[in-house]
Amino acid sequence: MSGNNNKWYKLVFKQIQPIHIGMGSYGVINETRIFIPGWTMWGALTKAHNLQEGNLSANQGLFANISCFFPCFDPEGKEENILFPQFKNGEFYLGDYSEDQFRAKFTDTFMSTAIALLSNTALEESLHELNVILPGAKADYAENEKEKQLYWVGIIEIDDIKKIPSKIYIGGDSKYGLGKMVWENKFNNDINEWTIKDGIIRNYLPINSNYKEVEGKIELLVEVDRPWDGAELRVKLRDEKGFFFVPGSKIKKEFKYVKRGILS
Repeated sequence: MSGNNNKWYKLVFKQIQPIHIGMGSYGVINETRIFIPGWTMWGALTKAHNLQEGNLSANQGLFANISCFFPCFDPEGKEENILFPQFKNGEFYLGDYSEDQFRAKFTDTFMSTAIALLSNTALEESLHELNVILPGAKADYAENEKEKQLYWVGIIEIDDIKKIPSKIYIGGDSKYGLGKMVWENKFNNDINEWTIKDGIIRNYLPINSNYKEVEGKIELLVEVDRPWDGAELRVKLRDEKGFFFVPGSKIKKEFKYVKRGILS
């Protein structure tokens, strides 16, 4: 999606319910990602918008230019308060939290199983644990007041900010009371530039031979809308599969800033 009437906006969603962002299973444990990929947010926005409009097949490209979303404790989503991804000595961090620290404070698991309708008993081998991100730090782990509420921040290019749904559900587990997030639109979210500092890539980036001296990791994405297309953020193109650099990987290459702050 691109056009003369489009502008970049910053979106800040307040997390209301625990969320599960699928990334694969390990035995009976379905682990969650600790950030929201652009294609996941695109799907949630598109579904909510189309349900609101009463047309489930329309507007598939409306929210196509979108970034990953990262946690923040600030309802205004000021850039200095966003927990951007980075790798330190090979370990994944969100802001100053290592992945282990973030998971210890903000994630939990609950048991789930499928039920046999006739006997009202658990189906054999259906028991599993679902890993979720809580709306705030666990009571015993919160070190300060700000950790008690998570917000999620990213950017989107759209022609009319009023088209953003006020309520979305992240992930496919809303039937379990998961995924609710709200956009309150209380702040001026019009932005001119999304600054990318220190060579930290904040979105998935296809592996390219031009990139050298990478500190980070790669991930195999099998069924994914393409989240990066040159100088554009795009998700609504189902023709790209393979290995991608994980957001936060430090990639040394010659690059320049473009008008929107996206690496070209």
